[in-house]
Amino acid sequence: MEILLILAVIVVLCLVLGVPKIYLVGAAIALIGLAYAATIIMLSVFFVIMITSRKREAVFSHIDKSPRSRFNVAWYKIDGEVYPNIFPEEGFMQDKFYRSDKPCHVLLSRNKKFVFDKFSFTTCTLGFILGVGTVIAAAVIITKL
Repeated sequence: MEILLILAVIVVLCLVLGVPKIYLVGAAIALIGLAYAATIIMLSVFFVIMITSRKREAVFSHIDKSPRSRFNVAWYKIDGEVYPNIFPEEGFMQDKFYRSDKPCHVLLSRNKKFVFDKFSFTTCTLGFILGVGTVIAAAVIITKL
């Protein structure tokens, strides 16, 4: 939220100082492009971690705060030990998504610090595909201008 306020102040200052609007549009497009590039890089790192992870059978344990962030994550029990999911838990329909009554398959990272559940796998896959597709579409549109 603070970032949006800072960007609004910068835009207002640029308009007051007489910066051409086309430069502001170009800066906005560049910021969006950097955000997409950062997302694709992050998801690529997660893909590499997922590829090197081992498939294990687990049971959902509970939802609690992540040891690395301020978000709540799903915790899974594998062979008596409990591991956190890499991504935050889904805030809605928890009783449908996270069921402790039946086992599921997760990907346990090599260093055994976290797991990827089916929702993490879907998020990484769809995010990566949509991110790359958006970057390619933007590049095609820019070259045709």
